[in-house]
Amino acid sequence: MDEKKIQLLEESLAIERKARKEAEAIMKQRSLDLHDKNQELEETNQTLSKVINEKQIELNNLFKTIIDPYILMDLYGNVLKMNDASIDFFGIDNEKNPFNVMDTLYEEDIEYAMNSFQEFLETGIFRNFQARIYNNLKEIKWVDINCNVVYDTEGNPTFAQGIIRDITQQKIQQQVFDEQKNQLNAIVDYSSLGIVLTKKGEIIKSNRAFQELLNYSEEELLALSVGDISLKEDKETSELYMKKLDNNEIEHFSINKRYRTKHGTVIWAKTNVSTIKSKREKNSYQVAVVEDITEELQNQSLLKALNSLMSSILGKTDIYDIAWEISERTTELLNFEDLVIYLLDYKTGKLKQIAAHGGKVEKRKIIQNQLEISIGEGIAGFVAKTGKSEIISDTSKDKRYLVDDKVRLSEISVPIIANNEIIGVIDSEHSNKNFFTDYHLKTLETIANLAATQLKNALNLQLRIEADIENKALLKSLTKSNQELKDFAHVVSHDLKSPLRSMNALASWIKEENAKTTNQVIDDDINLLLKKIDKMEHLINGILKYASIDQVKSTKQKTDLHNLVKDIIDTIYIPKNIKITILNKLPKLEVEKFRIYQLFQNLISNAVKYNDKQEGIINITCKEEEETWLFSVQDNGIGISDKYHKKIFEIFQTLEKSEDSTGVGLSIVKKIVDIYEGKIWLTSKINEGTVFYFTLPK
Repeated sequence: MDEKKIQLLEESLAIERKARKEAEAIMKQRSLDLHDKNQELEETNQTLSKVINEKQIELNNLFKTIIDPYILMDLYGNVLKMNDASIDFFGIDNEKNPFNVMDTLYEEDIEYAMNSFQEFLETGIFRNFQARIYNNLKEIKWVDINCNVVYDTEGNPTFAQGIIRDITQQKIQQQVFDEQKNQLNAIVDYSSLGIVLTKKGEIIKSNRAFQELLNYSEEELLALSVGDISLKEDKETSELYMKKLDNNEIEHFSINKRYRTKHGTVIWAKTNVSTIKSKREKNSYQVAVVEDITEELQNQSLLKALNSLMSSILGKTDIYDIAWEISERTTELLNFEDLVIYLLDYKTGKLKQIAAHGGKVEKRKIIQNQLEISIGEGIAGFVAKTGKSEIISDTSKDKRYLVDDKVRLSEISVPIIANNEIIGVIDSEHSNKNFFTDYHLKTLETIANLAATQLKNALNLQLRIEADIENKALLKSLTKSNQELKDFAHVVSHDLKSPLRSMNALASWIKEENAKTTNQVIDDDINLLLKKIDKMEHLINGILKYASIDQVKSTKQKTDLHNLVKDIIDTIYIPKNIKITILNKLPKLEVEKFRIYQLFQNLISNAVKYNDKQEGIINITCKEEEETWLFSVQDNGIGISDKYHKKIFEIFQTLEKSEDSTGVGLSIVKKIVDIYEGKIWLTSKINEGTVFYFTLPK
């Protein structure tokens, strides 16, 4: 090997030795540094372990000191850790009985909770999440949950932790509060009294009654102040009380004040105002309870006017004086243009204007163009027909409207009713449409009711006076007629009977003379003449009886009708083929014996006379009723046609078949029954018989 190569090799070795020494030095230094680092790391680890232990102790202590239930769970809801408060709340220890929070959810809240949990995983946080859960006793609890997601070092969600607060009692209290609040709102909203809350005169809230009272909506009232809806005349008084309220001089006050509605009308209202103090705000609120007293005040005013009206007509007995007083005072009371009072004229059946106020009156108590209208004619006539009041807002649209003194566009008409009988109408018209109101209607109806009795009494008095005058004239005429009837009876008794007896004697002589010649024709004529004379005598006797039946004065006495009828049966002629039976005991009555005797005698004689049966039957009965005795006389004779049932009780009316009847007997029976204020009637069938019924008072 040449020296050059050796030299290069030695130089390389020298460089390698030097490098090794340097590497060893570096390794030694690094070994020393590593030792130092290990020692430092060990010290650090010891320190860190100490800190971790301290933090773990501190965390455990903190975990135990959390008052509200706390849980740590995985992202599937499995509970990993829970504090004592959580164990007490759920009644479950996860270390002994693992459980999933999803199993504790209330059925109705599961869907809502699952959707919320999904949102929680996306956002990583829950704030004041409320739901219902079950504890181990299956009690329903309301909970408020605040929780968050725990992420690892790489930002991946790993766990979820949260604090649960039991809000069951708060929820119950809130429900009670909400229910009470709803009840209070319902009371306020549906109160019949208006309620309004104000602050510094501005309307904050109002109830439905107050809104309806003033015809404003709730929104419209919020834009108004108390001054906007109050009358200027009442502002000063209201402001004075409000000032005292603000200065704590009074706690509440009550006044009657006027409000203006949305439509411009004015109402009176009793207003009770109280103050509500607020601790948080310097200014207080005022609550007002408003009661509409418009109608009450109107009624008080109306009552005074009605009392005055009644005082003015009380004691008046003239219908015209009463009607004029009503028309004048009512027109003034209600500020009407006119008013007319119609009264029903019973003679004509028409409504007649008897009093008026306004254009109809030419002079005091003189009606111009006094109208008479028929029932059903015009609006007033229609009201008289139906008995129902009417308001016509536009007469131009009502075909019933009748023009009186001039055309008017509205009308009101009220019936005057006494004892359920229409006696008149109060009627008023006005130039403007829609003038009359329900208040006018009620007022007029009240006046009509008050006036009805007074008018009816006055009308009855007038009718009685007229009836007395007519009765006096009738009595005078009747007295004259009775005297003429007596005179006629006297003439009949003396002036007619005397020639009739002469005619009878003359006819008898002719018959005796004819007996010698035996002329059959003359003999038949003489017999017919004697028969007619006999009938004439019976007719005259019947007339005398009929004329004198109510003229004879006789004292009533207790009469045994049973014995009386038996005497009649024994006295009158009864053919052998006819049997008369009294079927039950007839009563004893206080009567005039001779009249009752005539009554039964005529009925029994008729039953005998018109009985054509081989075995004639006549039955007499009686029946006691509440106030009368009902008698009947029944036969099985020829019967009476229906067309004669009324005629036979009239004088001189006979049956077509009864040539020998005078037509007086049953008229006497009817007259006697009438004298005793009884009734008489009959039922009958041709060829089967007749039953006469009549009543006599007990």
